[in-house]
Amino acid sequence: MPGGGTSPAAARSSRKARLTERHVLALGLAVSGGFVLAAGIVAAATVLGNGSAWAAVHLALAGAAGTAIGAFMPHFAVTLSGTRPEPPLQRLAGLGLLAGGAALAVVGVALLGGGVAMIGSLTFVGGLAVTAWQTAVPSRSPLSRRHPIVTATYLAALAEMAGGVILGGLAAAAFDPVTGAWLTLRGAHAWLTLFGAVSLTIFGTLIYLAPTILGARVRPSRWLVAGTVGMIGGPIVAVVGFVLSSHVLVVAGVALTLGGGIGQIGYVVDVIRRRGPFTSEHDWRRMAYWPLVAGAGWFAAATAVALAHLTLGGRGIVGWSISVLAIPLVAGWMAQALVGSWTHLLPMVTPGSPQVHAAQRRALAPLSRVRPAAWNAGIALAWLGSATGTWPVTATGAILIGAPVLVSVVLLGRALAATRGQ
Repeated sequence: MPGGGTSPAAARSSRKARLTERHVLALGLAVSGGFVLAAGIVAAATVLGNGSAWAAVHLALAGAAGTAIGAFMPHFAVTLSGTRPEPPLQRLAGLGLLAGGAALAVVGVALLGGGVAMIGSLTFVGGLAVTAWQTAVPSRSPLSRRHPIVTATYLAALAEMAGGVILGGLAAAAFDPVTGAWLTLRGAHAWLTLFGAVSLTIFGTLIYLAPTILGARVRPSRWLVAGTVGMIGGPIVAVVGFVLSSHVLVVAGVALTLGGGIGQIGYVVDVIRRRGPFTSEHDWRRMAYWPLVAGAGWFAAATAVALAHLTLGGRGIVGWSISVLAIPLVAGWMAQALVGSWTHLLPMVTPGSPQVHAAQRRALAPLSRVRPAAWNAGIALAWLGSATGTWPVTATGAILIGAPVLVSVVLLGRALAATRGQ
């Protein structure tokens, strides 16, 4: 072409060639971080206005966690099996369905009505189906050793998430058989999504991510078996109990889930005990693993309180909801796992040279002692204040949670900015 220009077809081909799995992962982190920020803003408004936490919880769970699952679950499956990921455009389509569906569902329930919420739910389920395909296909013909525990955990999590989302969508659309039984089905919805799908995904990822962060070998143990059985089986038993209106089955499922949470803590503690002798970048590593460790503790604590309410506190299963358990489960468990994971993964999987990735590690490392300490102190205060109805304590806790979350999202944006042009 005159002047050494590039034809439009060649430019499109060049852009297509440059689009890789690393770009998909970077975009997934950016969108997930955006949902975290939106959830934080809505949560702050909720605390100030003493309103419902529904929108904040679902922005965090369906938006932030759902997008992260769509981005990284297939990536981990590919990494463990030693195969190639699905085409980048297909990966982007899955992320778009998840992010768009989550946004539509939340906006539908909050503003536009049940019909929009149902469309959002179905769109989200479509994204889950694409994610399941991208996760399962690489595991069918692995080039390296099979990892059946992780694969089974991931696929079970996706099935639970789909069931919970469909159930919630039908309730939002005022489907009579669901709304008529919602006083018990609401508990099933919570146990399918938060206790089940999201928590199971985090656990399945921790099996290999925790040893990777800490420089230890993956080693089967009784703790791992207990965690796997409890985290997979417990929520399913609880859901069956809610559907059948069986208090005994719900209690059994919650107790089994608590056993899984304790097994998870034991597994993480064992990994910490066998950690490698790192000599550099301690702040970055600390910011990656301390939120994961603390998060496992908050999950077990929330499940223990749920069990105590159902057994010692005389709480029935009719009208059951996560209520004050949302603080340790969402802010303590899910959000900390997300931040700890992206702190470790972003410099490992996004585009860039070794120098760019080193700069990303430095960008993600500031206040590695202060952020986890303030965050977890805030969770304790917010949970206490919410449980006792003490608004100043709740507000103080919310500020202590919100500040580290905001800093973490800003640092994520700075680190992602380093990938521009790569």
